[in-house]
Amino acid sequence: MYREIYEELERTGRVKSAVLLGGEHAGSRCMVKDGQCVPVTKEEADWTPFEKAILETKETGVCRAGETELFVEIFLKNPHLIILGGGHVSRPTARIGKMLGFHVTVMDDREEFVTPEHFPDADERITGSFEELDKWIPPYENAYYVIVTRGHKGDSTCARHIFSRPYAYLGMIGSKTKVKLTREKLLEEGFTAAQLDTLHAPIGLPIGGSLPEEIAVSIMAQIVQVKNAHYAAYCDSRVEEYVREGKRGVMMTIVKKSGSSPRGVGSKMFVETQDRKEEDRIPAEARILSTQGSIGGGNVEYEATKHCAFVTGTEVATYTLTSRDGQENLGMICGGKVEVLFEKVG
Repeated sequence: MYREIYEELERTGRVKSAVLLGGEHAGSRCMVKDGQCVPVTKEEADWTPFEKAILETKETGVCRAGETELFVEIFLKNPHLIILGGGHVSRPTARIGKMLGFHVTVMDDREEFVTPEHFPDADERITGSFEELDKWIPPYENAYYVIVTRGHKGDSTCARHIFSRPYAYLGMIGSKTKVKLTREKLLEEGFTAAQLDTLHAPIGLPIGGSLPEEIAVSIMAQIVQVKNAHYAAYCDSRVEEYVREGKRGVMMTIVKKSGSSPRGVGSKMFVETQDRKEEDRIPAEARILSTQGSIGGGNVEYEATKHCAFVTGTEVATYTLTSRDGQENLGMICGGKVEVLFEKVG
């Protein structure tokens, strides 16, 4: 289940997944592929009644489809910044992009513009015709495209290719007149107004300035703004590594929180457990072999980790973080509640 999700994440950089929290098939999980919900668990759940709600959800959290609650997760990893055009604006844009943690690719049809001297920080430097963009740059979900070619023809060519593939951001440099002409041309070619409305053009936030470095700052500021517009949980590489190694155990995920609980929705922790048999008299703590990740530490994490020794499928538990006396009191001063999803893995 999770291995399939992480493999798809490595390939595309973005995965949307959902798990049913209630109903006949509670615990069933799917992954969105090509606009459809594809099951990744053995349960024979029909995802048709839930597909619209899942596809419309834009950030990690709980949503409802009719009377059923679902937990939808957006997994993000390895954002790619793809700069099409190797001119003066591209150079500082590539530098800032690398500083911000992007995998940076620069492409131009002029070999002398895409050199290590011009782009020492780029992970990939590609010389090729923009007409063959699909040949050089494979589709990638978590991709941020910056079109800064030297002319109207190159801009249109790049936009035409990118509209036919997934992307997280698409921006194009140019004057309002140039952008208007490009838009009209693409509309004539059959691209829809809805597609063209996703294009950020003229590119960048309107912060003023005309130097290449200033324009680069405005471009990357807009990309960061788009990137962080919707909440996506942090993808813990240590948890992913445990799954890829084939560890058996329980995945814990925070699906709801209130108050001052220290970790956010989507935070994950993997607990490797020893298989339990009815005749075993091994204490719960002894069946916990190792852990990776965190759902906040303290008593919540301690109690939830102990519970993993008894998890046989999928379930949700609520933990109260309060300093007041009470049946569910865990004696934590921060206050609030967290709901933790437990999923048996392996």
